[in-house]
Amino acid sequence: MLLRYLGYILIISSVFRVVPIFAAIAYDEPILSFVISAIVSIILGLIFLRLDMNSRRNNSISFSQALILVTLSFVLLSLIGAISFLESFNYNLIDAVFESVSGLTTTGLSVYSTVQGVAKSLLLWRAMLQWIGGLGIVMFFLFLLSLKRQTPTKNIAEIEELSVSETFLYRAQGFSGATRLGVRISSAIKIYLVYTFAGIAMLFLTGMPFYDSVAMTFTSISTGGFTVSDAFYSDNLQLLVLSLLMLAGATSFIAHDRLFRGKIRDFLHHTERNILFAFIGVALLVAFVSSQNVRVVIFEVVSAYTTTGYTIASVASLPKLFILVIMVGMVIGGCTLSTAGGLKAFRSYVVLKGPFWYLRKLSNPVNAVTPFKVRNKPVKEKSLVMIQIFFSAWILLLLLGTFVLVAVGNNLLDASFQMTSALGTVGLSTMDLSVLHWAGKITLIFGMLLGRLELFPLLFFIRKLVKRSI
Repeated sequence: MLLRYLGYILIISSVFRVVPIFAAIAYDEPILSFVISAIVSIILGLIFLRLDMNSRRNNSISFSQALILVTLSFVLLSLIGAISFLESFNYNLIDAVFESVSGLTTTGLSVYSTVQGVAKSLLLWRAMLQWIGGLGIVMFFLFLLSLKRQTPTKNIAEIEELSVSETFLYRAQGFSGATRLGVRISSAIKIYLVYTFAGIAMLFLTGMPFYDSVAMTFTSISTGGFTVSDAFYSDNLQLLVLSLLMLAGATSFIAHDRLFRGKIRDFLHHTERNILFAFIGVALLVAFVSSQNVRVVIFEVVSAYTTTGYTIASVASLPKLFILVIMVGMVIGGCTLSTAGGLKAFRSYVVLKGPFWYLRKLSNPVNAVTPFKVRNKPVKEKSLVMIQIFFSAWILLLLLGTFVLVAVGNNLLDASFQMTSALGTVGLSTMDLSVLHWAGKITLIFGMLLGRLELFPLLFFIRKLVKRSI
């Protein structure tokens, strides 16, 4: 069953190659690399479907299988996506995979020292990878799965099995809350498409060329951060639109769903969105202490705290306090069930509040009940433990990646900044990654995958492989 689902995901992903193929035809550029990657994706998908010999007896997968499926989807799609980048990197496989992974994980780190001369169709495909990765190719598959579940010809047993699979795949991507699952998936896709078309229209109306409007909307609503030119845009109105798209991408789809349904009060009182905006507000105040350039401060802070990675200034030349503010933003990240990366705003808030709650608990009698509350709503201690475990694992992986980057010849500040950027799927950089040691590039590749998959699916997959090899 896992193979069947993986086969469907690969076939679905091949459809997205239509966009760069049409772009290549329009700009009189080669289409062969896109055609090859599409064919490889389809053939592999068909092979996996063929290998599934028990499809009629089983329509559900376990949670552990869902973790493996999500991991394999990102790994295989990244490898297949790298085919289109090979020629532009003189067939350097590590660089091609790096660029593909950075796109699909919506990170935005790039080993292109310049995009001048890179085919427009390839840059559009790079941007589209981020758009696909923002919502997640598995989410598109889940949408189709929910439609299949609603088919009148399905019997009750098959519907139940498909529902279980949906729930586990949803949880495997770090999304909690499975009630009315099919509605939320369809709603998320609708919201994503509405913001995408609205972003293209708004950027085009501000004077941005249509090609740029499409590509930049793809990379801003997905909080990805890839650009299609070396020089970033300077028009204030365009920067405003991009900032709004970044904030929209970093906001939970649940909050957007309430807004689209006309529940304005629920949208305004959405807890995690308000926590994120509070973090951004504090960051702006601190950043203004080190820099009085209002334009740079606002755009860089929004870019960092939405984990997008756009920059209108050289990060390395910013004041050290400003860089620290940016690094904190890369760790915090956006909302749960959004396109942003990082720890997520709610987890970060719990991590910061946790020690104060525990001190209060210690000061109370042993038998006293001291609930941990967020906006007067109690949070289960089991959830607190899971958040602390996630935070600890995140920090340990950050330290391990930083150690590797220092070991291959980078200074501590650059190494820690780059690993934070990779794990947070941000894309801001203080160094030229094109000259980074191959071991450093592989480390960042793992960092980007870990960050996008929320650590545990990839760690679980690696653990399975190690146990099988022993």
